[in-house]
Amino acid sequence: MVNGHSRVQAAYDNLRGEQVIEGESASIPLGPSGRLRDAILVKDHVGLIHLLARLPDERERFDVPLGRLLQATWVETEGNEGRAVWLDVACLDARLIRTFLSLIGEMLDRADASGRPCIDELTEVLESWRAALARARFAMDRNRVIGIFGELTILERLARRDPQSALSAWQGRNGARHDFVRTNALEVKTFGGSGSPAVTIHGESQLDPPMNAQLHLVAFRITDGSSGESVDELAERIAAHGIPREELIRILGDDAPGIEGRRRRFEIEETRLYAVEDDFPGIRASHMDSSALRGIFGLNYQLSLDSCPGELDPSQLDRVLEEL
Repeated sequence: MVNGHSRVQAAYDNLRGEQVIEGESASIPLGPSGRLRDAILVKDHVGLIHLLARLPDERERFDVPLGRLLQATWVETEGNEGRAVWLDVACLDARLIRTFLSLIGEMLDRADASGRPCIDELTEVLESWRAALARARFAMDRNRVIGIFGELTILERLARRDPQSALSAWQGRNGARHDFVRTNALEVKTFGGSGSPAVTIHGESQLDPPMNAQLHLVAFRITDGSSGESVDELAERIAAHGIPREELIRILGDDAPGIEGRRRRFEIEETRLYAVEDDFPGIRASHMDSSALRGIFGLNYQLSLDSCPGELDPSQLDRVLEEL
């Protein structure tokens, strides 16, 4: 039999291409030979990937605390084989999907070898992976918070001049291509570590300037530091300029950090500022034939800032904001 990691990867690849309408799902059985429906990989209508592990008929349900990145619930189904109870484990963050698939692959390999129900192997694998999941959650939470910190840093500087204009310019959270847009546009990036700076570019159009306008990119190297500033403190300064905290929370929505994230203190160690011109590297829809991008979605990639021309002195950031 094909090993568990190969089976779950093949199932995931097939499900990615499925178009699922609201109220329905697509599924592929994964279980060991002779009991394929012991475990099922499922894609729901919003694109989330689930693992269903069947609970043996004589068994009682049990608690499975997983936290925010994976969600576990019990579901019941009625079908040709009668009533069945399943543990439904859903991956809530697309950035964790590779970890999730590896976890499922390990469960399948163990079930193939032991002959035990997949759900028993799943609970043991989840326990052994708990520390790795916690580390992944911490890293992703931190990245999310420093991204917010970078955007709020720019919002605060704009709000000093005109709070209402600053708020209306903050468009990235509303689905706009760039973080701040008025006459011109500004994209805000953050990065950490001590090595060569690299930032994540989202989509094929994020480095395309608005029509007949300029685009600048500002990137902050952000480090943890007790002498730095927290998101809470930054929000208070923004509120003092006339933008209520409630408005920030509304705009951030589900991305609004929890208490721990809001109180973590950060320092801006380095600022990189660039004018994004035609020779700026990256995947850009304006430089490509539309056929080259057909069928592509969810595109994210890393861009090394050391490879980018058009760097400006960080002291020019005030001018860029003034001309935004």
